[in-house]
Amino acid sequence: MEAPQLVSEEAPPLIRHLVVDFDQTLTLKDTLSTLVTASPLPEAPEIFKNHLTKAYLEDYAAHVQAYPPDRNSIPSEFAFLSSLRSIERKSIERVESSNIFKGISRADISVAAKKVQVRKPHEFKALVSKVLPLHPTSKVTILSVNWSASFIREVLDSINSDEGHPSHHKSLTAPEFEKVEIIANNLVEDSQGFTTGKIDRWFHSRRNKSRLNGRASSGGGGGDDNNEHGIWTADDKLQILNGILEIEGQTPQTGMNPAGTRDVDIETDTLVVGTAVDQANKHQFPTETTTDTITMPELEMEEHGARFAGYNIYVGDSPTDFAALLMCEKVHVGFIMGGEGENKSLLDACERTGVKVLEKKRVNSREGGDADNCDAEGPVETYGKSGLPRHRDGDLRVLYRIRGWEEIMECLQHPEQWH
Repeated sequence: MEAPQLVSEEAPPLIRHLVVDFDQTLTLKDTLSTLVTASPLPEAPEIFKNHLTKAYLEDYAAHVQAYPPDRNSIPSEFAFLSSLRSIERKSIERVESSNIFKGISRADISVAAKKVQVRKPHEFKALVSKVLPLHPTSKVTILSVNWSASFIREVLDSINSDEGHPSHHKSLTAPEFEKVEIIANNLVEDSQGFTTGKIDRWFHSRRNKSRLNGRASSGGGGGDDNNEHGIWTADDKLQILNGILEIEGQTPQTGMNPAGTRDVDIETDTLVVGTAVDQANKHQFPTETTTDTITMPELEMEEHGARFAGYNIYVGDSPTDFAALLMCEKVHVGFIMGGEGENKSLLDACERTGVKVLEKKRVNSREGGDADNCDAEGPVETYGKSGLPRHRDGDLRVLYRIRGWEEIMECLQHPEQWH
């Protein structure tokens, strides 16, 4: 009989599942133009910029102009973001017709990935090292609308192979990064390992574990029906996030102490959890909520038998992350990644829909030169009986804006520093 797996007597990690967007969350800039540099076509960057990107922006502008302007609630904003599927489909069809992604080798993708600037990579490594090894159920997932999961995997590998930095940042080894799950679209490969110019759709390849984790294999993809089943919109991200977190909620956990509970010695009494929304799968919102602060022991009870305490965290930066941050009932805390000059579209959407965005109070200029008074953006709030900010729709909507990966742990432990 196999011996039961033992877990450290120390307090479990704060995070059970860390789900992270890729472009401009894990990376400093959008990476599609960098991925294009892997193309063997000399004119590929020019085609991407002057034809494909230009056509997409024109379609988007026309769609916004024709769309009803009243987007002042979370459901109405979500409806708009979901309506962009037709724009994304046309864009992908143009990309595939251009053949800019035809004839790319895995080595070409690796070379392009090394050009990507990762946001505070050693902070990210340190955070992942605090999540993955400490409990058998802990997970880290990258969920992205990017066109190449293989490209994302190569970017992760490039982080891990980075040299010349202090040894205390090197606690995460390559095999540990292999445990980071990647869910994204992918470039289809032929039997020789060269891309065909088509973009595979995640829902059609999810049974292949190697593709799911960014290790491309040949075959598959293409066809009109596939255009409807990729990861293109906020709706797709929400559907996938609901799925992966729901599966976890139904899976019995191991490693509990004899009492069947886990004691957590941290201060989370003031943590505002603003991402738990009833009936998220059906996109229904109550007109009035009584959501209160959720502490770690309460999280254990919430998970219906999954007694390993820990937060499900989502980190994003753009409108495609809007639903994942606010509408997935199993995401406990949502973070907006980015500093001054970033996140404008997402912050505008939050302000329109009554979402409170809290920022860390900055008292000096040592953190990236930002000595500004970081007042939270959003409508003026009133306070209910719980003392938590409430907004015009009666629902509790709170996100935390951060500028680096270290701030996630800081916020979970000391949320009172966010205002």
